[in-house]
Amino acid sequence: MAIAVREARVEDAAAMLHYARTLFAEPDLDLPVAPGEFQISLLDEQAVVADHAARPNAVFLLATSLDGEIIGLLSCHGRPLRALSHSCEMGISVAKHHRGRGVGRALMQAMLEWAGAAGIRRIELKVYARNERAIRLYRSFGFEAEGRRRRAVCQDGEFLDDIVMSLLL
Repeated sequence: MAIAVREARVEDAAAMLHYARTLFAEPDLDLPVAPGEFQISLLDEQAVVADHAARPNAVFLLATSLDGEIIGLLSCHGRPLRALSHSCEMGISVAKHHRGRGVGRALMQAMLEWAGAAGIRRIELKVYARNERAIRLYRSFGFEAEGRRRRAVCQDGEFLDDIVMSLLL
């Protein structure tokens, strides 16, 4: 499967919202967003993309199929304080029908190339403890578990743990 990865642009915001709404409608999604809670406007999404583009320690990446459809997103957002600016928090998602096809790996590789050029020295993320596929992907890139947040999320009445992982560059 051919995958293109590039930085998001403000003009991508509408397509990104469509992707996100489709993603958040999935049952059993391992994101702490309940149905109906994702209420971001086009202007809000444009502002998020612009904010990432304006920061030297942030990036918003899109994975697209050859026809230009968004099939994955990765956000790595740095902190504004000088003492923390070497670090960023990453979040990633892949469209349901494209999982297991290298989309997440392509996004992660592009993010690590960006991080090296941007002077990022620490990347951290949180992942549901039950999301073994994602944990394997992160470990394959060298991420290590730093801790477990017990009952961090309550989804459909069930308390779920998540794991904090990081990669030091």
